[in-house]
Amino acid sequence: PAILSSERIGTPRLKFMLAALASLDTDLRQMGRALLVRHGEPLLALRDVVKQTGAQALFFNADYTPYARMRDDAIRDALGIAVESHHDRLLAVPGEIERDKGQPFVVYSPFKRRWRERIQPAPLADYALDASHFFPLDNLRNDGVPLLTDLGHADTIDVPAASEHEAQRVLQHFVDQRLHVYKQERDRIGNAQDEPPTRTSFLSPYIRFGMLSPRQIMQTAWISQEPESKDEQRSVDHFVDEMIWHEFYTHILWYFPHVTTRNFNSKYDSVPWRDAPDDLQAWKDGLTGYPIVDAAMRQLTGSGWMHNRARMIVASFLTKDLLIDWREGEKFFMQWLIDGDLAANNGGWQWAAGTGTDAQPYFRIFNPILQSKKFDPDGSFIRHWLPQLRDVPDRYIHEPWTMPQPPADYPPPIVDHAQAREAALAAYGETD
Repeated sequence: PAILSSERIGTPRLKFMLAALASLDTDLRQMGRALLVRHGEPLLALRDVVKQTGAQALFFNADYTPYARMRDDAIRDALGIAVESHHDRLLAVPGEIERDKGQPFVVYSPFKRRWRERIQPAPLADYALDASHFFPLDNLRNDGVPLLTDLGHADTIDVPAASEHEAQRVLQHFVDQRLHVYKQERDRIGNAQDEPPTRTSFLSPYIRFGMLSPRQIMQTAWISQEPESKDEQRSVDHFVDEMIWHEFYTHILWYFPHVTTRNFNSKYDSVPWRDAPDDLQAWKDGLTGYPIVDAAMRQLTGSGWMHNRARMIVASFLTKDLLIDWREGEKFFMQWLIDGDLAANNGGWQWAAGTGTDAQPYFRIFNPILQSKKFDPDGSFIRHWLPQLRDVPDRYIHEPWTMPQPPADYPPPIVDHAQAREAALAAYGETD
């Protein structure tokens, strides 16, 4: 119920999750077992299972969001059996990476240095599972994995395959084909012809739902083919750095749970955000008149995913060009992203808005035209997601409004970037 009633959960992530659960159930059934699915409040559902099975202990992997911590503490205190949690989503858990006086890091670079000092490569353990590892459920009520439509959601969007097998395939493809050029290519916004559709790793959806653990990804990257040059080694290091960002933001959420609804840096509580519902809707619909922004938003609502560079561009546009509260964009992303992760999403949005920990300075404002020319130089990404611009010549693809006859079915810019930049600088400057 907590998932289905949340305004921050949308169809794409729910569909991806259900597909992952169905795949897990299939894997278990091949061993003569099944996945037990119950619908209800966690504590009540678990009590029922404990009573029916005679279970003496509960084991689970920890989550770090404020809601999950409250839920798990309640279960630990009230279930009446031994409860043991383990850390799997992080290599360095909260409390392990701290400043010398036991205080949390609030800047990424020193956190990263301490993380690299503490976390070292280690071989992955071999394991094998068979039916003897699992309890037979033949006599227990099993609600089964529901269909998306059973939960009141129309099946109107395609999402990537969700299974441990697919996660392993994507990981191996990345290690074999892209890891050693990651630093050079990661910011290039790919198109649908790429497989997966990005020059990045595309591992985040599988991390989000536990089909891959960060430990497995890190170890695979660290012990992959020996880098043959300094550039290749820098790419491996850069990829590890990006994984550390996720750990950093999770630590921030753990120590500063107020970031879920408020600015990390209270200095920016007085930023005069605009109440502009029409502009917000144009941003959501991919109708701002800036092709790179609109193509990225269409990718989000058309696939449930968005390239990381594109996420920064559209977040900067919403908060700086339109001067709309970052919380509006953060919620919309969580509704659509299959990899929607509270810590990473919140950290990224506050970084872009300049209100968070280790955020980009408020006066650093992305120019959407220059970003488009740099990271989608041939316009292939734009043309894929904005079919009305497919016939626009290359020299106009990033600024179609400058054509002698702009496309009639594509809107002009809803804001002048230069003017919007000055307005944003003035609004943020009032907080100094």
